[in-house]
Amino acid sequence: MARVCHGLWEIAIPLIWEELYDISAFTALLGITGDGFEGPDTLMENSSIPHCEEPVHSRLALHARFIRKMEFNLNSKACRILKLLSNTPSFNENLVKLKSLDVAVDPLKETIDGAVLFRTFHTPLMTRIGIAVDSVNVQTPAEPLRSFVQAITTSHLPTLQSLCIESAGSSSIDPFYLEDVLRAHQQLQEIEIITGDCTQEMLEILKDLPVLRDLRLRFWNHSAEESLPVLSMMEKGFPHLVRLEIRCALKAIKQILDSIESGQMEAFKMWVSWAGLKSDLRMGRMLERLWKFTELKEVELRLGITVVWEDIEPVLACRDMTQFSLISAQLEWIPIDGTHLDTMAQAWPHLSHLAVTHSYHQPMTGTPLIKLTDLIHLTDTRPSLRSLSISFDARRDGQEDIFALVAAPTETIPRSCCQLELLDVGVSLKDPAPDIETQLGQLFTSWWPTLRELKKARRSRQNWYPVMEFVRRAAGVPSSP
Repeated sequence: MARVCHGLWEIAIPLIWEELYDISAFTALLGITGDGFEGPDTLMENSSIPHCEEPVHSRLALHARFIRKMEFNLNSKACRILKLLSNTPSFNENLVKLKSLDVAVDPLKETIDGAVLFRTFHTPLMTRIGIAVDSVNVQTPAEPLRSFVQAITTSHLPTLQSLCIESAGSSSIDPFYLEDVLRAHQQLQEIEIITGDCTQEMLEILKDLPVLRDLRLRFWNHSAEESLPVLSMMEKGFPHLVRLEIRCALKAIKQILDSIESGQMEAFKMWVSWAGLKSDLRMGRMLERLWKFTELKEVELRLGITVVWEDIEPVLACRDMTQFSLISAQLEWIPIDGTHLDTMAQAWPHLSHLAVTHSYHQPMTGTPLIKLTDLIHLTDTRPSLRSLSISFDARRDGQEDIFALVAAPTETIPRSCCQLELLDVGVSLKDPAPDIETQLGQLFTSWWPTLRELKKARRSRQNWYPVMEFVRRAAGVPSSP
């Protein structure tokens, strides 16, 4: 029995401790200290682990050597546990396999020096580091974010590839510290920065990083979006960029796209908010910059501004497109109809996902230009589609021929050659008649027999739940609770 238990322990413990998502997992190892407390709720400010407590040190050292990834929230309790770990040299000495560290700092009065936080978990094999502070409380300081970033700047991290720094609200970090950390780690391949301010120097440093492949920039401060410094059009950079996600003003996005010399760009996502747009630059003029990225396969546009078809038309030149999303925050229907959907289908022969929908659930003004018949025609034209997210008009008026199919035996409804698996109806409109849910369910599951899931906008005022349940039952998928 002892041998069996020992064998199971040797298999299970390394797997259980390989990835930790809660720092309180250490409380079982820290249950008894020199101060005599018996649980995390009684951790004292001056608690420590005396060197004479060999079983505690041994347990920490033993489990630390299995950890490869850590994610946790730095709340009050976590701060106290962290102080104990920081005073235990055997813990860090045996944390030899840790490669990924993500910390989310809760807005709190009690905090900890970021340098202590980083020193406790720092290992030379680190490949990813992420820290996030999100607070609207004006009394929440930028610490421990500032000291944590400074500690990364001054540390030797030869294998660091991914860096994520989120500093939103009143805790936003000064761009000066971001500039320093980017200069110190030229080998970064993936960077995500969410902050309230930016400088031209920071953009220049990002542009010159030699192996940067994935860049995500979001500026939550609308005034910062508009005043964001831009790069000179004569300066080129980003030689190996593959993915760009950015939220700022159109002019800044245009300048950054102009500066990219990489021929490997595969994905482009952008957010333009209503408050960040005070420019006469048309969306179409900006999207024309995508022509030069011949490898582009994914485009996502989240817009708080009004667009017309002519704005989207330049993207049709990206012939290898597999995923295209146009998500509007306007309270009016996107001016795209069935003819435009057909044009997209003809332009993108490898298209697997298409979204033309809205991010808000409030009632739209007017009538959707896209009809249910357009969706059916689209999937027949482009059988490579696997998912659709489209807000459309599913009402009977003007589409009687489609609904007449339900009156006939179900097996007589034509089947699409498209193996569609997911349909997100967004804020689509349908009739309130009591039998309409069953009719739509029969149409969807007969026309697309591979359909497994139907979704809607989270707070849409249209009742699509009976149709969703119909689709689940037909696909043999358990009903949602």
